Amino acid sequence: MISTGRTLRGILWLIAALYWGMAGAQSRSSTGSLRGKVTDAKTGEELIGAGVVIVGTYLGASTDLDGNYLISNIKPGDYVLRVQFIGYATQLITDVSIRAGETKVLNVALKPQTESLNEVTVVGRKNTVNLESAKSEVTFKFEEISQMNVRNVQELVAMQAGVVRSPDGLQIRGARVYETEYIIDGISAQDPLAGTGFGVEVSSNAINSLSLITGGAGAEFGGGSSGVISTTIREGGDRFEISGNWQRDYLINAQNPTSFNTDIVEVTFASPIPGTRKKMTIFNNLTTRLTDEYFGPTANQLISSLLPEQSKLLAPRYSNTHIHTLKLAYQLKPGTKITFTNQFSLSINQNTRMLQIVGFDAILVPGFQYARSQNLDNATTYTHKSILNAVNINHLINKKLGVNISLGRLFTNLRADANGRPFRTETVDQIFDEDHIVTDPVEIFNPGDPTGTYFVLPGNGLVNNGGISPIWHDHYAQEYSIRTKFTYNPNDNINFISFGFQHSANEYQWVDVIRPWVGAPIKINDTTFTPSISIGSSNDIWAVRPHNGGLFVEDKITYKGIQATLGLRLNYWAMGRFADEAVENSQSPVINQVREDYLRKTTQLLGLRWKARLMPRINVSFPVTENNVLYFNYGHSMRMPHPRFVYAGLDPVYQNRSFLANLGNPDIDPEINVSYEVGIKTKVNKDLGFTLTAFNNNRFDYIVSRSVITRDPTGRFVTRTMFINQDYARIAGVELGFNYRWLSHYNFFGNAAYQVARGKSNSARESALQIAQNGEVQLSREQYLAFDRPWNINVGLMFSPDSTFKVMGRKITGFRAFAIYQYTSGFRYTPMRRVGELEVRPGVERPLFMPENDKFLSRLATPWHNVDLKISYDYFITKFTGLTFSIEMRNALNNKNAQIINPVTGRAYEFGDDVPNDWRDPRPEFNGPQERGLDPRNPARYLPPRQMLYGITFRF
Repeated sequence: MISTGRTLRGILWLIAALYWGMAGAQSRSSTGSLRGKVTDAKTGEELIGAGVVIVGTYLGASTDLDGNYLISNIKPGDYVLRVQFIGYATQLITDVSIRAGETKVLNVALKPQTESLNEVTVVGRKNTVNLESAKSEVTFKFEEISQMNVRNVQELVAMQAGVVRSPDGLQIRGARVYETEYIIDGISAQDPLAGTGFGVEVSSNAINSLSLITGGAGAEFGGGSSGVISTTIREGGDRFEISGNWQRDYLINAQNPTSFNTDIVEVTFASPIPGTRKKMTIFNNLTTRLTDEYFGPTANQLISSLLPEQSKLLAPRYSNTHIHTLKLAYQLKPGTKITFTNQFSLSINQNTRMLQIVGFDAILVPGFQYARSQNLDNATTYTHKSILNAVNINHLINKKLGVNISLGRLFTNLRADANGRPFRTETVDQIFDEDHIVTDPVEIFNPGDPTGTYFVLPGNGLVNNGGISPIWHDHYAQEYSIRTKFTYNPNDNINFISFGFQHSANEYQWVDVIRPWVGAPIKINDTTFTPSISIGSSNDIWAVRPHNGGLFVEDKITYKGIQATLGLRLNYWAMGRFADEAVENSQSPVINQVREDYLRKTTQLLGLRWKARLMPRINVSFPVTENNVLYFNYGHSMRMPHPRFVYAGLDPVYQNRSFLANLGNPDIDPEINVSYEVGIKTKVNKDLGFTLTAFNNNRFDYIVSRSVITRDPTGRFVTRTMFINQDYARIAGVELGFNYRWLSHYNFFGNAAYQVARGKSNSARESALQIAQNGEVQLSREQYLAFDRPWNINVGLMFSPDSTFKVMGRKITGFRAFAIYQYTSGFRYTPMRRVGELEVRPGVERPLFMPENDKFLSRLATPWHNVDLKISYDYFITKFTGLTFSIEMRNALNNKNAQIINPVTGRAYEFGDDVPNDWRDPRPEFNGPQERGLDPRNPARYLPPRQMLYGITFRF
């Protein structure tokens, strides 16, 4: 058990000690003053009663009848000034320096609000730390993103504190990858069926801003239990712009060691639309990424069964991604703006992590199909197509009340099959099952054996019999959603109230078939065929229309430097008529107790049965000393169960009759997270800021699988695998972040996180395996979770010199550089001990190993080290026209970061290492008939090696 109480108490004592020290040091300083006038930027009229606050302190004032303000007794330092007035955009003025004995004059001109009540204009440089937010939140704008070597949302988020990237996806604060809420322009962009946590892909060059909230998310967010990733798409500006970029990882020879045969092409167009007086703009981005990755073997041609005629054009390599972004914006009048976003992405590849059937797939496993690598033309090919449409309306009803309305449609479709082959032919005349067979030339394993019995060398275990992938999967999700948020700002400058609702009407279809050729008709002769007897050896087929949504209210209270946000959200959901009818139909294989509980716990309304849950949210922050803010968060959040856990096998007609087939549970509840967070934010000076946070997440109602006995439509008793809420996890951690600007040319940033994730089981399937192996799940014993990786460190540098920076007396204006170092703890594994030897032939013994189950997942494999670099040079012909040349290195030090761990050694396999007994040992003296599994020299056992990309960009 981890003592989260002791951990948090220790952090609180550390925080208190830091601030007492700071308070003592600063109390001995003399003070200064700040005065000035606040006016209307357009008319010059004095604004009476405007609020002027020094952020991160208890100091502030209101303007008098002449628009003047005066703030006295300010300790020397660098501050941020907030100026606000009803009907005007709030202005944040950074880098306001106060010296001892000085009265600084600062006049402020406010502009009328044009879009929303919470509109903020920043004057000066970006803050090194946001002292006004009581959340764990980071925000990036396009200007910062463009300097980094990131290609999409995931790569940018992976650089932040508490975020770990694994083969599964992104894990935020020790949670599972699917628990993230992912939003584009106010609309959910996550494929709810794929299990990856993401869905619609966005190119980094199309991002206007990205916010990551890992703690203290507001009541308006209700779809994720680990964090919120909110992306806003760029809009066109007030002038015509066009740019293009081409990156390639080779110049002449695609076979060089730093090349994966990669091409990245991007074209961006932005402009005001003629004839609209610049009130209407358009933004357009098209991105194509093609690569053969680093694994070595590839298919001759990927074929998408969704796009068979276009496959040669769209899928020429192992991994192919195409993204298109379109955004129209129309300023109807001051205070009213309408935008339309169309975000499209298409991926065609052979990465098995495209589809993660939540709770079933092995976690932390690379997506390369190593077993099929000798014939990838027969491997599983994935096609994922996503389209998001969003209409956003921002309207200021009056100076105190505004509204934002988001209307959206998300469509995602994923197809997985044997590289474009049809579901199955009309008749079957051969066996398609995959296998490894011994082929010529045959070699003897034990020549001269005195017994006279000889065995052949079995080879590497890879599929080589011409069999095809047994997977045929197709799902689509269509979601129509509306989000409405009202904001109300009374005259008191104390309360800022928001309230609204969100509702989604969804349509999901799921078809998952294993070995689809099984049960197909067999041709006996020209006129005789056997009947079709089944849809594959096993299947899971359903189509449903659930609903979900939420109502929320939130009051942000600001009083003399103290901020408190009190929020409440009511989430509601209906599993849909498919589940309702299954419960009511006595022929459906629903467990009787589930029927009773479902009817008792749901409420009938509008023809559906509904459930609901209240979720409180509280954020509090207050200055301890000037520019030092203590904050606290408490909140409940939830994640809806994967639909497969709800609907599998409920149709009384289309039943999967395979042994231990899945049976959905209509009464299953969402997974819940109750989070606590305490932290400090410190602005040391205008160039340096720190954040220190401690958090504790208690996760309840994690889903586990159990075997149950029910009746099938024929009345026979059958055993099925059903899902219930029973598991839990505890994640506690500490995060430290900093931002430091030096000499105006250098920007250092960094973060470090230490966390521990413990629970009962890593997936829904694992709990069932524990029962099968041990007869029970030990309710009193926690274990490390497989995705627990305690340490995560990111340190980066942005270098962007201006005309004042010289090297050997010469200006290097236009030169830019970005570098980041990332350290992540290795994967957890269960160590093994040597218990003896196994004689594989006379005189040759192979070591025998047994797992130390009393040390389950107690060891950490070798950690990951990664350095990425990007160097670019801008050559401008005119102010807006020019070229950029760039060199980008990924994994610049060519570190070998292991992602398939040999539990005997704690690192990736290297030839000559001992291996577990259920692994194939490729050493010739051991690789005999007793060996099973695959040759462990999987090229995906390491992360990608060094890759160097050369790029050129034009713009005008």
